[in-house]
Amino acid sequence: MVAKSRRAARVLLVDPTDAVLLIRSHDPSLDAAPSWWHVPGGGLDPGETPEQAAVREIFEEVGYRLADTGQPVATRRTSFTYLGRDYRQAETFYAVRVPHRPEPDASRWTETERRSILGWSWWTAAELRVTGDTVYPTGLVRLLDSWLSGGPPSTPLRL
Repeated sequence: MVAKSRRAARVLLVDPTDAVLLIRSHDPSLDAAPSWWHVPGGGLDPGETPEQAAVREIFEEVGYRLADTGQPVATRRTSFTYLGRDYRQAETFYAVRVPHRPEPDASRWTETERRSILGWSWWTAAELRVTGDTVYPTGLVRLLDSWLSGGPPSTPLRL
């Protein structure tokens, strides 16, 4: 089977304590599927820019309206299988400081999201460094540390 090419936008929502929101998911099509934590976001709709997708995805997945994403802070290419289909995905990451910790609102989740999302949590860089859980992207701690210490990079980091 040929992998489907896909573009996605993801957002590091960073609260006033420098913690980042992660979503815990699994592949509901697999028995005893492993779970992983990931930065909220998702695929671009036809004609949508990564910035537009980031704003839409955060509203749909978290219920929080972003005024602006700022410039991209990172990019990554990844391959994965989900719901029995192979994907090759190019991701653009943004980092946005939020004034408070929004609690995700599941009312706009798709049926697939309802079946695959297991929860969410706010993680500090220190917690990410020591966890045994799977966290995507694998360079998240480096990205978060870089953004917290120096602000947005002049060119997006490659993860």
